Amino acid sequence: MKKTFFVTGMFCLVLSLAAAAGSRDGSVASEQGSSPKRYSIGTSSNGGNFYLIGGGLATVLNNALPQKFVFTSEETGGSTANLAMIESGEAEIGFAMTSALYEGANGTGKWTNGKPMTKVLGLVPLYPSYMTMYTLSTGSIRSLKDYNGKIVGLGSKGAAMDSVLRSAFAKLGINPASIFNDGHGATATAVSQGQVDVAVLFSYPPFAAISELEATKSLRFIGLTPEEQKFFTGTYPFYKASVMPKGSYAGTTADIPTVSEWNMLVCSADLSTDDVYIIAKTLFEKKSDLLAIHKSLQYCTPADAVNFNIPLHPGVIKYLKEQGIKIPAELIK
Repeated sequence: MKKTFFVTGMFCLVLSLAAAAGSRDGSVASEQGSSPKRYSIGTSSNGGNFYLIGGGLATVLNNALPQKFVFTSEETGGSTANLAMIESGEAEIGFAMTSALYEGANGTGKWTNGKPMTKVLGLVPLYPSYMTMYTLSTGSIRSLKDYNGKIVGLGSKGAAMDSVLRSAFAKLGINPASIFNDGHGATATAVSQGQVDVAVLFSYPPFAAISELEATKSLRFIGLTPEEQKFFTGTYPFYKASVMPKGSYAGTTADIPTVSEWNMLVCSADLSTDDVYIIAKTLFEKKSDLLAIHKSLQYCTPADAVNFNIPLHPGVIKYLKEQGIKIPAELIK
């Protein structure tokens, strides 16, 4: 097992129950003289969807495959941190957005130090997420241009969204007074306290930190103009023009034009084909368990694997071929 940063309380309970069951049943793994393989899943900071979903996925896998694996859900800095951990061998599995995968595959993000990823491969698609920009309804911000001279929250420093949006702002001639970098939960708190004027994140609604903030504050959600949508999709190939539906939050009283990208579960190329095959098969086929974690996981389907923008692990390809999924050539390494 590699370096562990955080294990959810729910997961600890699962481990205790599994250990008790193993002592009663004699444990198949013990009878065979081998222990379950231990794998880390890198997620995000507390309050993020990755953090919430990561604990749930670990529980689903541990319950389904107790004699083969022990999965732990790790609190991390998000996509880029997870990719760096997989590259260095500190984690075997992690969450990442397609923007971070693009930067990593091409070695263009500052966090890559100019070195393209060599060990990260696609595991299962998770869900699309919308660029979500929110501010207190009492403030003056109503459009992207109003970010000039304001304090803008862009999540964790060095994360893909942070680097991409800093670049986008420069290209659009938007000059914030400063950029606030912290986890999305801490950023929401800063918005509520007036320390941040507007926050940006990519998420599938409802995002816990925003919903909690709306329990005490009225929010305004900022949309993109058609020209701004074209700018983002034309400049950054991992974005698609989208609409965040009316009713996603209390403050979204109309559809919000925006852009979206995919959130993916990725893994190390060092994992065996057999291990990745059974992990992917379990996640794809435990649909009711996934939906109990978060409704966004309705998109975790074999057909949606074609939304990856990096090659898939051979274990995933094996499963998809069994399901009759046509795999684009660029997703086969």
